[in-house]
Amino acid sequence: MKNIIKEVGLLRRVNKLIIILLISCLFSEEFIYTLGFRFINVGKATISSEINSDNELTINTLVASSKFLDKLYKVRDQIKLTVNPDDFSLKGIEKKVHEGNWKRSYSAVIDSNFNIITKDKIIENDKLLFDPISIIYNLRNKDLTKGKKYDYHILGIDEITSLITEVKGKEKIKVPAGKYNCIKVVPYSNNGEDIFKENGYMTAWFSDDEKRIPVKIELKTNIGNMILKLKKIIP
Repeated sequence: MKNIIKEVGLLRRVNKLIIILLISCLFSEEFIYTLGFRFINVGKATISSEINSDNELTINTLVASSKFLDKLYKVRDQIKLTVNPDDFSLKGIEKKVHEGNWKRSYSAVIDSNFNIITKDKIIENDKLLFDPISIIYNLRNKDLTKGKKYDYHILGIDEITSLITEVKGKEKIKVPAGKYNCIKVVPYSNNGEDIFKENGYMTAWFSDDEKRIPVKIELKTNIGNMILKLKKIIP
């Protein structure tokens, strides 16, 4: 009996190791983008995912202005998300935003009951929460047929907002990485109005294939509409 228990325990550990290795292979990737405003390149951005030392899936983003622009308006926005690998909902978030003279840091952990825990408060919540970047990963696994809509709850700085994403259709997109047939997804507020220009949520173009690569991302910032165009993929 003891031998059977040992074998079962060993089998469980092996299965866990296999799952971890599979997740590592599936989710370890990095997208590198040019960063532009209209037709001017002003820096670069990266979005990457990996398994951390605690076997959790993390998504890291960095938006950085070029050395030239740093002299005029320095941008260094860093976000680290810890997410559930099945749906990319948030388990934790760390933000460091530096845009010109404006700086802000924020961190929170989402507990098993979905409550939001920060360094100085606990916010009660009963909904799955996302960040705009984790929504991009979630949408990669969705049915992106034209007209499809998906609801999300976004965690901001100590606040939760709701939005709906709608698949608008297909477009051909040219970026530094090449030409892609893409699917465009746009966010809306719950009352059906386009919120992109007003509230800073992002519009995304995904490659129209099984990979659903985020080819182009456009969002509103404090200094205008920022456009990320895919330059390179590091598997």
